[in-house]
Amino acid sequence: MSVLLLSVAACGGQSGSGASAPSTSASPAPGPTTVAPPSGSTSPPPVPLPSPSGPPQSRPTQGVPPGDTAPAPGQVDASALPAGYPHDLTLAQGGKVVVIQAEEGGCDKLSARAGEQTAQQAVVVVTVTKAPHGQMCPMHIREISLPVTLDQPLGGRKLVLRAGS
Repeated sequence: MSVLLLSVAACGGQSGSGASAPSTSASPAPGPTTVAPPSGSTSPPPVPLPSPSGPPQSRPTQGVPPGDTAPAPGQVDASALPAGYPHDLTLAQGGKVVVIQAEEGGCDKLSARAGEQTAQQAVVVVTVTKAPHGQMCPMHIREISLPVTLDQPLGGRKLVLRAGS
């Protein structure tokens, strides 16, 4: 039994440096612990992931993007659009560009173009092109912006959205 006690006492003694490290009475904080690789390990150090450079290149999906303006209440007439067609929009470049925010999914493709423009109104034609019946399409949705340049800034004119073919 005395041999066992001497072995334990020898193992718990000082390290080979001759100085003992101060002990603390606090217990380590709970949480994950890390284990250093064994000495002589040839594993490479972790490589940091590249950080994105600059702000995202997409437009926000809610609210008015910086630099754009919202049309005046009642200035947009989307009553001729079928259900499901996009009608959320902003005005850019001083009202010369109408930007329609929309969701495009699967094989459906959205497009928009300027229609007739008078002193009283400007028409924007929105077209949804559907895939042929039976074609397989991915099940995903993309946020897109459809910019449409008018002949002159919208100003006080009415903006009419119509469905195209």
